[in-house]
Amino acid sequence: MCHSGHVTSRGRACVVAVTAGAIVMGSLASCAVGTSDADSGDPSTLRWYVQDAGSYAAIARACSDASEGAFRIELVEAPADPQERRTDLVQRLRTGDDLDLVGVDTSAIGELAAAELLAPVPGDLAGDLADGRTEPSVAAATVDGSLVAAPWWYEPQVLLHRGSVAERAGLDMTEAVTWDLLSAGASRVGGSVQVAGSTADWVRALVAGAADDPDLGVDALVSALDGPAGTAAASVVRTFAASSIGPGPSPDAAVTFAGPGGSFLVGPVSLVASDALAPVRAELRVAPYPLTSSTSTTSRSPLSGTALAVPASAADPETAFQAVTCLTAAPAQQTLVAATGHLPTLSDLLTSTAVAELVISPEVVASALADGAPEPAAPTTHLLEQAIDTTWAPLAAVGPDTPARSAAEARRLLDGGLS
Repeated sequence: MCHSGHVTSRGRACVVAVTAGAIVMGSLASCAVGTSDADSGDPSTLRWYVQDAGSYAAIARACSDASEGAFRIELVEAPADPQERRTDLVQRLRTGDDLDLVGVDTSAIGELAAAELLAPVPGDLAGDLADGRTEPSVAAATVDGSLVAAPWWYEPQVLLHRGSVAERAGLDMTEAVTWDLLSAGASRVGGSVQVAGSTADWVRALVAGAADDPDLGVDALVSALDGPAGTAAASVVRTFAASSIGPGPSPDAAVTFAGPGGSFLVGPVSLVASDALAPVRAELRVAPYPLTSSTSTTSRSPLSGTALAVPASAADPETAFQAVTCLTAAPAQQTLVAATGHLPTLSDLLTSTAVAELVISPEVVASALADGAPEPAAPTTHLLEQAIDTTWAPLAAVGPDTPARSAAEARRLLDGGLS
């Protein structure tokens, strides 16, 4: 039986049946499709595949109502694990599963576009979907100079800490601290450093920080891994592991941080709004993402997000893009922040008072967005991430030869080796 906001994990979606708040229902009227455009019969059903679907039920319902009968959005829950989600989505799109809208991780956009699994964004709509958006979010949804998906949410990772723990650990958080200083400080107070996200995110940011270059493509990242930047990244990971202050990247990072002994948490800024951190939200502080080393000049936070796309196999692309326009408009973006903590891609909204009240330390977030390291928008990004994830685990086994082995594994996969 389907309950309000609940969806199944595979093809059987439950119809959204949630009462949206007045802020969504009223202000989304500007997204409405005129009644003359709507069919006289039942509205088109648009199946929207997205992670954490229940969080977007109110937005989906509001855009459905604002369409005045043109469409109704149903939600399909995507797997929580990024690699599982990528595999599941590729399989669904290749087999022509009846999906009409998809939330695509920015790391997968290049791959899906190259495989021609996404419907082209209409030329007259591409400008509207990119206009006024943050530059990194537009770049993440652009392949070979063309916008292939609508920027939806996009955010950096930051360093969260609780109360006075940083002061007790001897750390000055008015500037970015190095990973080694963070490890030593946490060990000094008997605390922990939890890391949310993937190993690939962590290593990619460490390498970008050591190279002092946020815009490394896949080939450049592989080369950097096999050089001084990779050596610097491995040194950070080895020091972290030797300090026994945490397991490294973990899906349980936020929950552990909110428990006894939780001191520091590195992860996406949206974690501030997560239920897992509710018990400690009042004492949360935000600092810049840690530096790779004392010679690093700029904090290179991992940047990632989700864009909205229409599958090439969608039955009614025109109507689907009408829904995308509504879901990425300012009212829906503001509700997105309030409901999930994810950062909007509209620049004016990101710097507005309404959003600033929902985001801790907006100046830290702004700097991270400007200086952070995005995932390469390439068809082979997932192969590089796979190589890193497999060769840099477990953390205790990371040694001086790990970066070279990681680069060799990436080259093998990029050259067509079996994954």
